[in-house]
Amino acid sequence: MINILMIEDDYDIAQILTEYLSNHDIKVTSVEEPYIGLSHLTQEEYDLLILDLTLPGIDGLEVIPKIRKTSSIPIIVSSARDDITDKVIAMERGADDYMPKPYDPRELVTRIKTILRRTQIQLENSQN
Repeated sequence: MINILMIEDDYDIAQILTEYLSNHDIKVTSVEEPYIGLSHLTQEEYDLLILDLTLPGIDGLEVIPKIRKTSSIPIIVSSARDDITDKVIAMERGADDYMPKPYDPRELVTRIKTILRRTQIQLENSQN
């Protein structure tokens, strides 16, 4: 089973995505506070992170480099901010993908599986 951490402060969105992803064999731990999410990353192994940008206390664009200091976990940004500048900055800071809201959850599942397939291939190649 795929294990994902989601940092999303919109409870309704988090619930919808958690339910949808769980129907596709994806376990989701959802937190609203970015600092709690950062703490979770140090305490448990996750396969992927879904990160909102507009968060309480710290912008998601500031969270990405904090994660990259200690982790290479794949990051999908999921944000209502659809500005090209935010997309570019997120990717430059280490995000692997950027999905502007609203989006179809089917696309999210596909992107999750694609990124994890690619990272698994990279891991296997580095071990050979």
